[in-house]
Amino acid sequence: MLLKNILFLLIFVGFLYAKVQHVELLADEAHREGDIVKATGNVIMYSQEYLITADEATYDQKNEIAEFFGNVNALRGPNETSKTNYLKLDLKNEKNFATENFMMDKDSELWMQNNQSCSDVKYYRTKGSVVSSCNIQNPDWKIKYSSGKLNKDSKFLHLYNPLFFIGNVPVLYLPYFGIPTDDTRRTGLLFPEAGYIDKQGLYYKQPIYFAPYNSWDLELQPQIRTRRGVGLYSIFRFADSPFSYGEIRGGVFDNYKSDQQRLEYKNEKHTGFEFEYDRSKLLGYFIDTKFKEYLWIDFIKLRDVEYFDLITKGGGDNADSLQTSKLNYYLTTDEHYMGLYSRYYIDTYKLNGDNYFQNDDTVQKLPTLQYHKFTNSAFLDNLLYSFDTKATNYTRGDGVTARQFEFNMPLSFSMPLLNDWINFKFTEGIYATNINYSDNFIYKDGNFYEDKSSNYVNNYHQISLGSDIAKPYESFFHTMSFEASYLIPGYQSGGVEKRLFKNHQYEYDKGRNRVNKWALENILNNYYYEDNFLGELGKEYTQENLSLKFTQYLFDKDGNKRVRHSVRQRYDFDDDELGNLIHRLDLYFKNGLSLGNKFEYNHEENNMEKFQSYARYAKENFNVGVTHTYEHTKRNKATINKENYSILNFAVKLPNYYKLFAAWEYDWELEYNKMWRVGLTKNRKCWNYTIVYQEDIEPKTRSRDNFEKASKERGIYFFVNFYPFGGVRAARSYDTDYAAAGN
Repeated sequence: MLLKNILFLLIFVGFLYAKVQHVELLADEAHREGDIVKATGNVIMYSQEYLITADEATYDQKNEIAEFFGNVNALRGPNETSKTNYLKLDLKNEKNFATENFMMDKDSELWMQNNQSCSDVKYYRTKGSVVSSCNIQNPDWKIKYSSGKLNKDSKFLHLYNPLFFIGNVPVLYLPYFGIPTDDTRRTGLLFPEAGYIDKQGLYYKQPIYFAPYNSWDLELQPQIRTRRGVGLYSIFRFADSPFSYGEIRGGVFDNYKSDQQRLEYKNEKHTGFEFEYDRSKLLGYFIDTKFKEYLWIDFIKLRDVEYFDLITKGGGDNADSLQTSKLNYYLTTDEHYMGLYSRYYIDTYKLNGDNYFQNDDTVQKLPTLQYHKFTNSAFLDNLLYSFDTKATNYTRGDGVTARQFEFNMPLSFSMPLLNDWINFKFTEGIYATNINYSDNFIYKDGNFYEDKSSNYVNNYHQISLGSDIAKPYESFFHTMSFEASYLIPGYQSGGVEKRLFKNHQYEYDKGRNRVNKWALENILNNYYYEDNFLGELGKEYTQENLSLKFTQYLFDKDGNKRVRHSVRQRYDFDDDELGNLIHRLDLYFKNGLSLGNKFEYNHEENNMEKFQSYARYAKENFNVGVTHTYEHTKRNKATINKENYSILNFAVKLPNYYKLFAAWEYDWELEYNKMWRVGLTKNRKCWNYTIVYQEDIEPKTRSRDNFEKASKERGIYFFVNFYPFGGVRAARSYDTDYAAAGN
């Protein structure tokens, strides 16, 4: 009997597509018959692509064909493994054939069982197959199909006559199903979105994707709502450099005229255009690699927020009536910072309401320039300074425009006292601003006077004493920090006077130095005083005051935070009053419970301005949290902002990979449910699904009769995902329109 450890046969095969491929064949017994090598007993064959074991094998050296018989196990590359009783490899032509084989791709975790399979340079073909990514024994889902083929180049899988199973229950048959098996970008149809919308009829959207180049792609999203209208949205994505990315989005939805009147939409067409771009290397990097810079542009132009509501069946995520276009650019080093910012606002309430000038009287910031010198030492290591300058151009089509210049520089000296127990700091600060107006008037003694400029200067002196201490105990670690700051106002000049923007509601008569009486009464009675652009510092920098800050932490012996506590209080000597008391306390327990509260108490008004509390409990299989927010602040003497609402979230893991979750939001001020939902999800490695019922209130654009409305939407949503093929979603919802609270 031949010993296994002396059986070895090495065969040099030759060339394959200009690449040398070595084939090594090991077996208990092997012999040659002409060009044919036959091997039996514990056969092992490996090459550059394959590692194969079998009971028997033959190898045709001339034609480079290998055949394997009995208990054939094959590994191809780092991810592909298969098992069969017969395998034929044509190494020269890159073909193979197998019967009744099982194959698995470790990368995608996808397995396939076939009656027959074969492959060539371009395709891998199968017949009588089952495919899934779940466990092999009793998979949660599987697809049976009569035949299929995988394009090796495009990684696109074609299945013919597929039958989809959940467990052993057939749920869906299709004559054909095609899907990519990787994330390569390719032109084609994306998954459609369909459903029914109450009052708007059947809904269908079919995205079309174009990806001709790696540097850009285009997605068109035509849609129809049978009882409302048709629309087309698009997204153009591009990368014009290795360190930049941009998107151009836009769309139009055209309401049917008859349905526009029935649904009471003010505008026949809902249009919008968006441009988003960011770039991390622009100019400074190419001058000096020490520069760090970033450019971000987010531009939007639209008529109404219905543009967002119509993007998908469920609506968009950006339905705020005030839309802001932004441009940010900064260039910075370790010592210097330069920034350029712009803000352009579109108030859709003005566009769709009774405002005479539409959006022309909305103040825009185009642009703001900033230079900042980071904190650095001056002459002494403990003498620190920094300064900041800004120039802002306030502009608009109708009304006052202005140019403002600001300067802010603190200079501080610090030193330790009492053997480092106390830190002493003295700060000298100065803030100055100058603003030049156009078309600006001050109302005094029954008349309007033109005002062209304003100045404001503030200087203050501040002394601070602080201490940071820490002490370990047997079972916990305690840290405390305390700071007391005393501020004395210095030189001050200038101030704030109410500015009245010139607009269409009055005409100014310079000769008689007065305005039309009706216009004046209307302006004064309706508080038409607006922003004067003058940036003043708050009381904490302009009045003599004492500020106290205290913070402490408790950590357990494992370093986990258990308590966070902070208090801030300021006393103003000039007004002989206390500023807002700001208090925060957070408790973190070992069992997963955390409690917290933060509040601001206004001593002058004798009320709680802000009050927020939360309680959370989180374990591996269960978590619940509730937050309550109360806010009662004055925006100005005529307007009070009041909010009072609670949010509850809940989730619990159930047996068999299920999880039950719920959420609830309630507005205590307006006494209505803002939103509530309950859902169930099952999450396995190879698939997951979620079913949700939800009710919520959504704001709507002003209707055609200029009456503010809101919509209560009730819906059932279902999502299912089969890894790695993707998934589908379905929804059934209907809306109820009603007058919003307060109207």
